[in-house]
Amino acid sequence: MNYTTKWLTDTTRTEELVDFFIAHKTDSYISHGEIISGRALDSNHWNPDLKNILTHQLKSGFDADHNSKLNILIAENEAGKIIGMLIFNIITGFKNYAVLEDMLLDHSLRGQSLGSTLLKEALEESQKWNISFIMLESGTGNEGAHHFFNKYGFKKVSENYILSL
Repeated sequence: MNYTTKWLTDTTRTEELVDFFIAHKTDSYISHGEIISGRALDSNHWNPDLKNILTHQLKSGFDADHNSKLNILIAENEAGKIIGMLIFNIITGFKNYAVLEDMLLDHSLRGQSLGSTLLKEALEESQKWNISFIMLESGTGNEGAHHFFNKYGFKKVSENYILSL
């Protein structure tokens, strides 16, 4: 599979990113970030209005404020179609760090090093951004993602709990 990667610098492909996210999300992907952002209703159910919510988040998040900035890395096939995406939120302050907000791949291309390529490129770029560490969260049942990130040195540092009222 031939593909190229590039960092998006504007919001012109937001609709394509949202459609890709929706087509390749799974219920096991849901973590507390999806719940608190409104993308999911709970740990098992996506919000029926996910398309509008995610569109708004991506359009407003490229330069949300002076302390954070979304950086989106995509992989696209020879036809220019998105086949993978990785969203980093760079937080500046006492310690600069990144939150790996989202990483999704075309289901049919899993196991072909696409995720590794995206993650490695993001890790290399992070060094240029003076990042101290990278955080991510993952749904409790997303064992494939847990294995993948452990392989690259990510360590579990906490557990999240939620009480719905």
